[in-house]
Amino acid sequence: MKPAEKILELLRERESSQGPAMERMRRVRSAYDGEIVVPLPELDEYESAAVANLVSQGLDQTAMRISSTMPDIVCPPSNPESKASEKNARVRRRALFGMWETNHMDLKMMRRARQFIGYASSPVSLRFDPVKQSVEWTVRDPLTTYPSPVIGPDDLEPTDCIFTYERTWAWLKLHYPDQAERLRGNDALEQSDVFQLVEYVDHEETVLIAVGRVPQDNTGWSRSTYTTEPLAELERFPNRIGMCPAVVPGRVCLDQAQGQFDGMLGMYQTQARLMALEVLAVQKGIFPDTWLVARAGEQPQIINTANGLTGEIGQVKGGDLKDSVLNPGFMTNPTIDRLERAQRLTAGIPSEFGGESGSNIRTGRRGDAVMSAVVDFPVQEAQRVFAASMEAENRRAVALAKAYAGGKAVSFYVSAKGAKGRVDYTPNKHFDTDHNRVVFSNPGTDLNGLIIGAGQRIGMGTMSKKSFMEIDPMVNDVESEHDEVVAESLEQALLASLQTQASQGAIPPGDVARIVELVRYNKADLAGAVKKVHEEAQKRQATQVPPEAPEAQPGIAQPGAGAEAVPTSDTAGTPSLRDLLSQVGG
Repeated sequence: MKPAEKILELLRERESSQGPAMERMRRVRSAYDGEIVVPLPELDEYESAAVANLVSQGLDQTAMRISSTMPDIVCPPSNPESKASEKNARVRRRALFGMWETNHMDLKMMRRARQFIGYASSPVSLRFDPVKQSVEWTVRDPLTTYPSPVIGPDDLEPTDCIFTYERTWAWLKLHYPDQAERLRGNDALEQSDVFQLVEYVDHEETVLIAVGRVPQDNTGWSRSTYTTEPLAELERFPNRIGMCPAVVPGRVCLDQAQGQFDGMLGMYQTQARLMALEVLAVQKGIFPDTWLVARAGEQPQIINTANGLTGEIGQVKGGDLKDSVLNPGFMTNPTIDRLERAQRLTAGIPSEFGGESGSNIRTGRRGDAVMSAVVDFPVQEAQRVFAASMEAENRRAVALAKAYAGGKAVSFYVSAKGAKGRVDYTPNKHFDTDHNRVVFSNPGTDLNGLIIGAGQRIGMGTMSKKSFMEIDPMVNDVESEHDEVVAESLEQALLASLQTQASQGAIPPGDVARIVELVRYNKADLAGAVKKVHEEAQKRQATQVPPEAPEAQPGIAQPGAGAEAVPTSDTAGTPSLRDLLSQVGG
């Protein structure tokens, strides 16, 4: 057990060691939010940068491509030769999909993708929710997450992790009334006063500590803004799963974590400063400074100030008025454009992200090739890292379900692809192993690229339509969708056949009109209408003289085409008289 003071000391050490990385994250956040400061005395205090925010555009576009497709979960059976093990594997897969749906994993992935690209990290922690009887994923803020040191980017599971966040005085009084009184002391607090909380998790326990009140003028939490007194331990409980419930995937870099846009922030700030200077120069060109210049041996004096609105003429004595016109430098605009191009090249932000096309791109194929070279590999790498992270998260989810639900029966309604319907499972029974694989259908390809690429492979004959249905995120049930496609193809063939026979007179016009009437006014499908008209024609033909069985009539088909039933004779199979006599020797 770690005492609260030891946890707070560990937090300070990690804040100091991770300070430079946190500072880069804050700079990216300021650029994304449009809060870049341009240090010019002539600018208004609340004036923002007047240049295109490429950080926001590139981050959002790349993150949306990463989260545009959700991965699949593969749960192999612990014993491939056992039918019960295969059944448990299917139930385990559907149960994990149910947990994902309960947590709205698709929405969480949108936020995690933005954190991964901008901050080079996307931490998440898991806990068991007793109300929903399910595992809950919580996306953490990388700016307030302090994991233990890891070996490398492939090490996603820290031994312990510290999270910091803020809660109001009203929240503390509601959930921890005794500790809240200790925190207040003799101070008079408002309901909206904010306190800083520290949450420590490892393989043994989870500890929640309140470390002090946030100052009113605090603009960003840092290690220098909170105090050690008062210090109150709010909660401490053991960790039943025996592993740290936090997973911290990071972007693959050389030695330290770096976001995709860290290298362009200086150029973005320089571009904003040049643009501000250009605007100031244009403003002074419109409203130039006027100087009163004295003549030799005279004392200049303004007798009357001119007013163009009232028509009043200005008068000057002993001097001349001269305007000081400031022209912007001729290289200012080219320099601004060069800085924008350098930002795009550094961070991989093609002009297509903003709905424009490069000036040297003339065909759609060339545009796709340029976009692919810039976007596909970062998206592929991010999706592979997320797949490895979600495998570790699923293992923790299985352990939490077994530790807290145990032998209780849990039910989910799953609408995921290939696992649609209700799933009933018991963690201790069906989770015989936590082994799982999280696989993106085609890493590095967003939803639009996936559809186009698969369609081209189908056209070349290297991929079947059913295989494409299995990776298409819009197809929920492959078998039913395949049956619908076959049924629609046959319906089109039936319609073409009816049109041909009707135009050639093979089907009487009255029967064609009856089919149209059933389809248009009775809202019957084409197959049902044809079948009904066929039976009506058979009954009509059976009433002719001499009467015969309706099923023996051709109906709307040509006579002899095989629509008639083959008549059966009552004497079929009866031996002849010669055969009978031969049997008795006559």
